[in-house]
Amino acid sequence: MPKLRYLCVRFSNNIFPYDIPFFRSAVIEKTARVASLFHNHKDDIAVIYRYPLIQYKVTFKKASIICLDQGADDIHHLLQHRTMELRIGKTTQTFEVEDIDLHYHQVQTWDTMFEYSLLNWMALNQKYHARFKELEGDENAQIDLLESILKGNILSFAKGINWYVEERIKVKIQSIKSIKLLPFKGRKVLTFCVNFKTNVSLPDYVGLGKGSSVGFGVVKQIEKSK
Repeated sequence: MPKLRYLCVRFSNNIFPYDIPFFRSAVIEKTARVASLFHNHKDDIAVIYRYPLIQYKVTFKKASIICLDQGADDIHHLLQHRTMELRIGKTTQTFEVEDIDLHYHQVQTWDTMFEYSLLNWMALNQKYHARFKELEGDENAQIDLLESILKGNILSFAKGINWYVEERIKVKIQSIKSIKLLPFKGRKVLTFCVNFKTNVSLPDYVGLGKGSSVGFGVVKQIEKSK
């Protein structure tokens, strides 16, 4: 049950979600590839398969970087630059830090359930996509499948932050808000926006599932009405 070091760096620049890959590429070039957590590659080709500890997001419509544990140390490779001229698509912008939020988040299982939204979740690999299609017409079975995948995504997150989960993780999808195709690496992928409950306390804006480093599968806690 680790206390997760969590750092959110938000810049003053507005970007759209589809700009995130450009933002990521610009940051990687600015840091001269000195720290692999920015890009998760051993070299220009070999991918390091691990949960991303540096993630590129849009928060409050602004370009943002979420850094977890070691990622919070490595972010200095970017922030040491006094001026940050970053090329986003066809334009070059000067990026200035608007806000830095550093805190510790207690990640653990609880007796209670927390409710979250999950935005643009890329849940299905090729195998699960075929299985999901086979279950068309049986919504309960499709939700059971998605819950199983989501539980696996949470376990992958736990492994990435060195949390060995001893208690049972519970996941319940409350509703599927939308299903849509979004561009990812030159193709269209199926994504889900869902509300779900789990007994795990997750930090806001961390990613779950594929593409979590570039704005897919963004978690946000739904606050209870007072």
